[in-house]
Amino acid sequence: MTNSPETSSDDPRALRSRARLKDALVRLLEREDLSGIGVAELCREAGVHRTTFYGHYDSVGQLAAEVYASIIDEASAVEPPKDLSLDELARTYLATAVSILEAVRKDRRQIRSLLDSSVSLGFRKQMREHFVRRSAEAIDVMRDHGLSLPDNTDVGAAFIAGGTVSSIELWASIDDADAETFARRMFANMPAWWPQP
Repeated sequence: MTNSPETSSDDPRALRSRARLKDALVRLLEREDLSGIGVAELCREAGVHRTTFYGHYDSVGQLAAEVYASIIDEASAVEPPKDLSLDELARTYLATAVSILEAVRKDRRQIRSLLDSSVSLGFRKQMREHFVRRSAEAIDVMRDHGLSLPDNTDVGAAFIAGGTVSSIELWASIDDADAETFARRMFANMPAWWPQP
């Protein structure tokens, strides 16, 4: 059985249980690596029963992938005002990239652990799905600002999302703390039609 937040119940008790499990996992990951955390330990920390856990997730890794993909997605949220110039828009997206990298830097040890775990593919998939959506939104915003872009938004969004996820993997694997410089390096490698600050 494969559980996911999309297939789990959204009743208040289920939402509280998932929130408790997520909070407990974050606390445990501050003390130990993902590979050392078992379902029993997580459930004790969260104050929930194992059957509750398995009603929502198949593994601790699956929960961790959801938690950290969501943290990265939240860092990538941006709704630029419509009255920005193209240069201001480009700077807004650069600032968002810095925000993403800072979120990864903050949880670098946990994200490295996830990328090296058996749920690595699921974690990458969740990030890619988030960034495909965010990239498509950004392309639409750029079109609204009068930028001439390729007609095929889904290919452009997939291309940007794949590069962003790979860049996040690289950023997580190194000990660099200069998110601004790394974000500028990412932007220097974006498609030619992507506006540069």
